[in-house]
Formats: sequence, structure tokens, C-alpha cells
Amino acid sequence: MTTIETFSPTVVKDFIKGRDTRIATVTFLKTDGSLRVANGLFRPSSHIIGSERGYKQSEHMKSIGLQPFYDLHKKAWISFYLDRVVDLK
Repeated sequence: MTTIETFSPTVVKDFIKGRDTRIATVTFLKTDGSLRVANGLFRPSSHIIGSERGYKQSEHMKSIGLQPFYDLHKKAWISFYLDRVVDLK
């Protein structure tokens, strides 16, 4: 069985802070063990409007190690665990 190296959550958080509203590519391990590559935004640009409820949900997700991410291909929010990130661009 091959072990896949992952980034530490601290490295991922630093990357996210540096991206601001610019597009990023994230490769992460899904819960089933398969890899997923997603292109999108960690923080939406001004034309994507969120609500107070969405903000609270986002903060709760972050508190348990999940990162919300707007997938441009799916045109929907997805999430991944910070400790399962394999590559960041």
C-alpha cells in the first residue's frame, strides 16, 4: 500500500491566507481514499453574496478542520479536511 504525503494544516492555512480571492488548485484525499483535484476560490469575490447563516456554517466547518471551497467547475461549494491536502497551486 502506498502512503501519500499530505501538507500540515498550518501550511494549508498559510496558503489560503495568501490566495485571497485568486483562483487556486487543490488536490486532496476524499473520505473514500481517492484523490480529487478542484479549481476554485477559498474566499468568494464580491459577486458571490453570502448570508449570515452561510458565514456561521463556514466558521463551524473551519473549527472542525474542514475548509469550504467554491469549485468553479461544479459551480458549488465543496469542502475538504485541511490534513488531507496533497498539493496546492
